[in-house]
Amino acid sequence: MATQLDDSQQGLLKKLKKEQQRMNLLERYYDGDAPLPEGAEGASRAYRRFQKKARLNMAQLCVAAVRERMRIGGFRTGADDDENGDKEARRLWKANKLDVYSADLHSFFLKFGEAYAIVGMRKGREYPLVTVEDPRQIQTITNPEDPSEILAAVKVFSESAYHYAYFYYADEIQVYFKDSDTSSYDPDGWMYDEQASGPNPLGEVPVVKFTNIDEKGEYEPYLDIIDRINHMILQRLVIATTAAFKQKWIKGDFPTHDPDGNEVDYNGLFESAPGAMWMLPEGADIGELDQSNIQDILQAVRADVQDFAAVTRTPMHYLSPDGANQSAEGASLSREGLVFKTEDRIARATVGWSKVMSLMFKYMGDTERSQLLDLEPIWDSPERYSLSERADANSKFQDVPFRSRMSLVGQFSPAEISEMEVERAGEAILTEALFGSAQEPTE
Repeated sequence: MATQLDDSQQGLLKKLKKEQQRMNLLERYYDGDAPLPEGAEGASRAYRRFQKKARLNMAQLCVAAVRERMRIGGFRTGADDDENGDKEARRLWKANKLDVYSADLHSFFLKFGEAYAIVGMRKGREYPLVTVEDPRQIQTITNPEDPSEILAAVKVFSESAYHYAYFYYADEIQVYFKDSDTSSYDPDGWMYDEQASGPNPLGEVPVVKFTNIDEKGEYEPYLDIIDRINHMILQRLVIATTAAFKQKWIKGDFPTHDPDGNEVDYNGLFESAPGAMWMLPEGADIGELDQSNIQDILQAVRADVQDFAAVTRTPMHYLSPDGANQSAEGASLSREGLVFKTEDRIARATVGWSKVMSLMFKYMGDTERSQLLDLEPIWDSPERYSLSERADANSKFQDVPFRSRMSLVGQFSPAEISEMEVERAGEAILTEALFGSAQEPTE
């Protein structure tokens, strides 16, 4: 029997529909399917022919540059906060395959300006389940005083012949479904699923929101630059193709009709072909137009790509092969901007991942580890040094303790450093044994 959704539930569906339109547009840019650049009426045929070839995917590279530097190596908790991280937290992380799925969440986070994870507990499982959600299927109501606190959330998706809507509250989870031949955003026609609905054992909404700066995607404020790049690429393709063969012209006194009174089709007579021969009347002139110069267009595209790299703080070598040839100082400055931006995104994602881990421990009844104030993800450094840079710095920082030097300069993980310390101790014992045996007097 159909059930009427209340006002707050209808409001969530309306808000989701509105946000989905914005995110679908961003997804098109990310997939390389940006809206087609505008063309003049006279070039409409060429425009349709080259519409797909004229689009350059800047958005995906902009996101990848940051996402590739966002990696979590472990978690510190109230029970175990050393630099190696909590082993139980690492176990839960690996059980949910979050080494892989966290990268998917970071892609959503950087692409749409927001991302979501849902923490649940299924019967028969020994650990909670964390799912990374497409933000185009999730909408929330947050506390105005604390935007990180979610008061209610909805997830809408389609499966088989039905639409499903899961409404999450602090005390319960309500599930509705309807036929897929109707709109999932229409508040009418939903049926309450008593079997799937039930109380929420956590006492708080199990949906975690990750929010980027201004709740916008990395390239969202700069869509006009991408459109400009695509527009100029289109002009280059049209000019290069139409001017591949020089346009010919003929001037002279040509009759409009033949002796029988039929109109003369000069397009058929003057057909361009390798074996074609033209018969021209006496006094006719023939010539061809010069080819168009596309170097200015190429320079304009390069300038636009540089503008996009500057405003998104993406190193040029990500966007253009020519960027690899820039000066060492310029490369260092562009990398520095990317590192600063990545550090900001890491700080914002830290809030969400700490909450996810807290909910997992709360499901397991581990109150000590679920304390949010004691939870902290251990991120890999967003700065990546080459082997030569690390070796050079290591030789210059010999006064720094070994463990700190291997972490800050060598960029080894805590687990790798621990193994290295064991190996160093073994080598020291072996050296001492060999040295001692060498000093023993011979009989």
